[in-house]
Amino acid sequence: MTRILPILLFAVTASAATPAFSPSVPDVEVVTHEGKKVRFYSDLVKGRTVAVNFIYTSCSTICPSTGALFAALQTEHERVQFISVSIDPETDTPPKLAAWSNRFRKTPQWTLVTGSQAAIEKIVKAFGLTTARPQDHSPLTIVGSDKTGHWSKLYGFAGSDRIAKVVAEVTK
Repeated sequence: MTRILPILLFAVTASAATPAFSPSVPDVEVVTHEGKKVRFYSDLVKGRTVAVNFIYTSCSTICPSTGALFAALQTEHERVQFISVSIDPETDTPPKLAAWSNRFRKTPQWTLVTGSQAAIEKIVKAFGLTTARPQDHSPLTIVGSDKTGHWSKLYGFAGSDRIAKVVAEVTK
């Protein structure tokens, strides 16, 4: 089965947001692009409004686009913690994540993480994806507020206006 058709469909359709959902965000240990060990929930999500996406550094299609989107958003949304989770933890070491982030990252409110395959699978599944396999990824951004408990999934390439609207919705 070819993967081109779903990518093209995502690229040409407007980003759709799902109804609210409540992820059970795991508090697994992950490693940041700076090489620091942190707990995913306790250190990155707890008490914050977050935007989470799933990337891998050798991707040449979806991930550079979602990286550019996060780059644009991070200066517009100072109260949002941006988190990119590598779905290729065997390849994406902290130095590779740091090099990838240097292309996009402008502020310290954007953290890229990797970890054990088991930890990444728990994170991916908590946000409603079925697998952390790079060959099966699609553009998905999760926006949520741990304070309010409101979460939304944005499928496709959500523009900055759409993300801003969802950030406002989840922080109400």
